[in-house]
Amino acid sequence: MPLPVNKITQIPNNEPDAVPALWNVRYDEIDANFAHLEAGREAAATELAGARGTKPSVGARIVDIEQQVTQLSPEFQDHLAGAIKYALDQTGVANSSVRALKQQIQQEGELLIENRGVVSGCTVTKSTTAARNLHLAAGACFANGRAYSVASGDNMASVPSNISGASVVVYAYLYLSATGWKLAVTAIGEAVPAGAIRLYNITIPANSTDATDPNLANVTLTSVRRVEAGFPQFLDTPVSQFVSINTLSANDYRIDIDVVSADGAPCDRKALSIASRASNGYTLELASAADNVRVRYRVSKLNN
Repeated sequence: MPLPVNKITQIPNNEPDAVPALWNVRYDEIDANFAHLEAGREAAATELAGARGTKPSVGARIVDIEQQVTQLSPEFQDHLAGAIKYALDQTGVANSSVRALKQQIQQEGELLIENRGVVSGCTVTKSTTAARNLHLAAGACFANGRAYSVASGDNMASVPSNISGASVVVYAYLYLSATGWKLAVTAIGEAVPAGAIRLYNITIPANSTDATDPNLANVTLTSVRRVEAGFPQFLDTPVSQFVSINTLSANDYRIDIDVVSADGAPCDRKALSIASRASNGYTLELASAADNVRVRYRVSKLNN
């Protein structure tokens, strides 16, 4: 706010010049005018300091205001929006590259290869002395990297009844008990337990029970035994396993394999071979008597 302007009284032409009292009035007015000027200077300094803000000078403050105004212009906003969009696009490309590196270009995993079967015998037939029972013939099986003798057994396992309106399939298998290998049959809807050796698929027709089919006349036994008569010296049908991978552009990828552990016979990297490969996986074949072979693998295709 501007300060009031002080004035010095004008001396009239007819006023006597030699009256001291009148001159004293002029002196007082001059002093008051100087005081007014000093107050105005201080007010101006305060106003300049406020206009300067945190900048070293008013000029620097004006430059800062001009820059802020420029940043709010439509041209600057368009430029800023373009820069942000470009940065987001590049981030998306980087994320896609990282995801491709982890999911396709380099893929890692672990699998378990079970190597079990029958050396000889171990055939299963329907019992003639008990309803819906099975008989096991003597023989030999292999598991855990070694061969075992299997004793015969009459009425060793029973086939469950099927009261449904459709046929079902259950499985006859060998399992290792405290007294040796025994025969058992899965319940309807159950899988063969871990560590067992599957021998037969058993197809039970609809409404097959003790009352309707006690001798299992309509039940079909289909052998799925893996017979290796030359175990452990050689294997006629080495166990193989297909390893699925995320689909690559071609099957010319590199496969690195590491044997982590195995039961029984020695098993090193040389016992594993790639039987076939496709863009979505490969088949690993085991040429060893070892069982429960745990394998870690890495698939690499840097030019995918």
